[in-house]
Amino acid sequence: MKEPPERSQETPPAASRPDAAAAPPAQGRADAAQEAQPPPEPPPDEVVRPATVEEVRTLRRWLLVTGVWAVAATAIAAIALVQANRFDEEELNARTAGQIREVQDRLQERIADLESRIEALPTTEDIADLDNRLGEVEDRAGTTTDRLEEVTGRLDDLEQRVEEVEQSQTETETQTETEANP
Repeated sequence: MKEPPERSQETPPAASRPDAAAAPPAQGRADAAQEAQPPPEPPPDEVVRPATVEEVRTLRRWLLVTGVWAVAATAIAAIALVQANRFDEEELNARTAGQIREVQDRLQERIADLESRIEALPTTEDIADLDNRLGEVEDRAGTTTDRLEEVTGRLDDLEQRVEEVEQSQTETETQTETEANP
């Protein structure tokens, strides 16, 4: 005689039980009360029997395989996380290095600009020559001012003489006219 298929002692899910047909939503509390009740007794033709040693060993093997796979998946996830962090650090380092290069380039351009400006400025010798020239110009200007004052004085003398001559000529003409017209 054939043995009935093996059943575990777990209760079947509510959707697979015949008494748990889809209930309308209005019966929410009634459904909860039915689910809280213990599962119905299996029919007499389906006998529940305890698991055999072989079944327990098989179950243990599958649990061991599942555990090994879980450990392997965890290791792979940890390696992936470390690699992702390393990649993020490398990317951050590369980005930072790029920013540093940009700042260095800008600073080098500014330094080159300042150097060219400094090279275009006059040297100490040029400034000393300019100072000497300015001193000479000041001396000449002083001499010229003195000469100008001297010339101005002479002009004033000449103007005074011219006035005196004109005045004496006017007086002479007036006297001659008075003598001629008595």
